[in-house]
Amino acid sequence: MEFADKVVLMTGAGSGLGRAASLGFAREGASLCLLGCSLDKLQETARQIGDAGGQCVELGFDLADPQGCADAIAGAIAAFGQLDVLCNIAADVMFHPLSAITAEEWHHTIASNLSGPFFLIQAAMPYLVESHGNIMSVASTAGFKGQAYLVPYSASKFGLVGMTLSLAMEMMDSPVRINVLSPGPMRTEMTQGMTFPDFADPKLLARYTGMRPACPPEDVVEPLLFLASDRARRVHGACWAVDGGIMAG
Repeated sequence: MEFADKVVLMTGAGSGLGRAASLGFAREGASLCLLGCSLDKLQETARQIGDAGGQCVELGFDLADPQGCADAIAGAIAAFGQLDVLCNIAADVMFHPLSAITAEEWHHTIASNLSGPFFLIQAAMPYLVESHGNIMSVASTAGFKGQAYLVPYSASKFGLVGMTLSLAMEMMDSPVRINVLSPGPMRTEMTQGMTFPDFADPKLLARYTGMRPACPPEDVVEPLLFLASDRARRVHGACWAVDGGIMAG
């Protein structure tokens, strides 16, 4: 029970990696604050945690809004009195050529994938300093190498990596650890049945889909749990790829 007496706030907890990670932390004794855009999906994650004997609360706040992020952190403190791990997993992705990206889609993607994590980190930092906690943000191979038709998503993930590294330097003298996990393709609810649009050039897609098949999100959970645990106490400002070799070449 590596996370007994620890409190974890998880964004994107309603499905995919967020749900799998929530269940993984719960199995290790953590109390969970579940954040997501679908109450029904959050309730299903909460049910599974409860069935396994875990403890959690569902927090419904708008993470694209700075006040919503502050309210989410306040909700976690009100529920459990502390915060030990902040996991930024929620993300939106869409395939568009440059000419078809609307201002609304651009701002929504940046708000969800980059601004939300920033404002959560800003609101959570005093409590994480107090608990000697840590921050885990989930980027993507799209945060390290260009990917066609994913300009807003890739920009947000590059930004997430840069933000993490900058904060790691700024917080070097604090007890808080800040790291990034970078998965490759996963078999999640978001990707199941996904087909590439007709305009997409297969030669460009092949550069970042990888030679190995997509993995279940559970394969990414174990590295996430390790990085968030005291076993990784010397890991700070790191970017770990869990991508089946995509970044290798």
